[in-house]
Amino acid sequence: MANLLRMQHAGRNNCIEIHSKDNKTVKLAASLAEKKHRDALGAYLIEGPNLVREALQQGVRIQFIFTGAGALNQQQEIQDILSLAEDSDSAVCVLSEDCFAKIATSQTPQPIMAVAEKRTWQMRDVFSPGGNVLVLDRIQDPGNLGTLLRTAEATGFAGALIVKGGADPYGPKAVRAGAGCVFRFPLLLCESPAEALDILAKQRKQVWTADMEGTPCYDAELAQNVAIVIGNEGNGADALFKENSGRVTVPMAGQTESLNAGIAAAILMYESLRQRAARSVRENTATL
Repeated sequence: MANLLRMQHAGRNNCIEIHSKDNKTVKLAASLAEKKHRDALGAYLIEGPNLVREALQQGVRIQFIFTGAGALNQQQEIQDILSLAEDSDSAVCVLSEDCFAKIATSQTPQPIMAVAEKRTWQMRDVFSPGGNVLVLDRIQDPGNLGTLLRTAEATGFAGALIVKGGADPYGPKAVRAGAGCVFRFPLLLCESPAEALDILAKQRKQVWTADMEGTPCYDAELAQNVAIVIGNEGNGADALFKENSGRVTVPMAGQTESLNAGIAAAILMYESLRQRAARSVRENTATL
């Protein structure tokens, strides 16, 4: 990288100063705004102090950390984050303003960004005896996708299957909406509903598909060892899921025809958590 100037900056000896938008590290990071490049490189962009700090704390491999000279010199928070990275092999790049703007995907750029490597999850990471999993069937909105994964983690689900054809969980908006859950929440990508159903059958999960018609969620057995399928925002779940699972619905009053996919999924997942907690109380009471 002929354009890179290695330097000592703010007490660090592994900083690289970059002024050219044509620098290949800048180009690589900017390319991660597109899914095809994220897939090809096995990496994605994270933005903001909270996400970069969380990634480092979770042991995510960080290839590059980007900040500006002003933030590096003036913000203690940024210096603290870089201190966390000292034991890693991350390259710290101090960018000019126009280079920073080329990489950033948000309208108001954060003072720090990083290129993170995708984690490789195994089947055993997603599936555990009695554990619940979330199945996302072609969710289109990246904000919905990130929120769904964040809620699944919050309600004790073991992991998620994501069916090809929807938003990318490693896209910038999904990563932000997930608030870092992508760093630690196991994900498996499936080529089709048929592949997802085959995996669930082999793992002996009881499959429930969220639908407008079906068993009310408080009457369905959702406590453990289940897979809850959430379908596409416009068309719902694929017919193959509906034909090969139970259907569960969120009862509604009034004239509203449907709920947002994220809201409906959250209700179902929290109902699962409620049932699991109630079962635990019953079992503990029975042993007294």
